[in-house]
Order: sequence, then structure tokens, then C-alpha cells
Amino acid sequence: MDILVDPKMLDIFWSEYGFLKWSDMGFQGVSRRVTFRKSSLMGEVARYYSDDYIIRAPDSAIAGQQIIEKWKPAEDVMSHRILLVGSSSGDRPLHRSFSFGFKGWVEVLAYHPGDPLPVRKFSDLSTLVNNAGIIYGKLQEGINPVKERIVDFKKRGVVEGQPRKPAPFEVLKNLFRR
Repeated sequence: MDILVDPKMLDIFWSEYGFLKWSDMGFQGVSRRVTFRKSSLMGEVARYYSDDYIIRAPDSAIAGQQIIEKWKPAEDVMSHRILLVGSSSGDRPLHRSFSFGFKGWVEVLAYHPGDPLPVRKFSDLSTLVNNAGIIYGKLQEGINPVKERIVDFKKRGVVEGQPRKPAPFEVLKNLFRR
């Protein structure tokens, strides 16, 4: 799975979503930190972080157990979401909390690119992995995705070459939809 360690992919794709190169515990991949701020009329009340990791792991079952056992909490980080990209997908994430959740928790899910999206909590990361695979494939074909737009008409339900024309009031319906 070169989509995680290829330098071109880091420059073109992963950096656009805030990911940086990461390696630890014998694993390689990408990671990012998301900041959550709680504020009120008086200003900022609380700030905490969530770390996302997308890691290459050929044997994701063994790697998941190893990560759950050895992962340590980080200061001010509430959640660590780890998506293991490998040869098989898991149906449920492995979960471990630190100090009854007061120091945060770690969740690990195995995912094979192209499989149906796993639990909703990891759908954003698995979608990024699938899109990275498309971009990496285009790079291998010699197409520069920065200069040329890549359109996958099959996923959007639009016949190739025909633009989608929205119904007159469809935009308004989407605004007021519950």
C-alpha cells in the first residue's frame, strides 16, 4: 500500500487534509491532529485534541491487538482513531479507554480499500483511503491530478459527458430538509 508512504502522495493528497508522515512501534502511515474548542460569551472554555492515524498493516488483526495493548495516552488528546489499511476489514473497532476515559481512549479499525464503508465513525478516513487509491492509480498512469481534473462519473450517478441539471426547487428543498 504505497498510498501512505509515497512522497508524491504526501505532497499532493495527504497534506491537503492535514496529514503528515508518521511512524512508530514499527508501523508507517500518516497522522493528523484536530483541535476542538468550546467557547462561550466569556471566551474559550475548553480545548482538546483528537488524533487520526491511517497506518499500513498487512496483518491487521495482530496489529490491532498490538496497538491496543501498547498505545499510551497523550496530554490533552481525548481520542485516537486508528485505521489499519490491510488485506482484511473489521466489522467493529477495538476500543480501549485510559483512566476510565478521563485521559482519553483509542479506537482501532481494520479496513481493506474498496470494501463497503465500515462503521460510521471511521467513514471519513476510509473514504480518504479510497480516494487516495484513485489518485495514486492516476499517478501511476502518468496523469498529474493537480493539473487535470479526475472525475469518477460512476460514483456520482451521472452518465459520462452529461452534466447534471438540478430540479428548479431542489436547492431550496436541501436547505430546509430536516
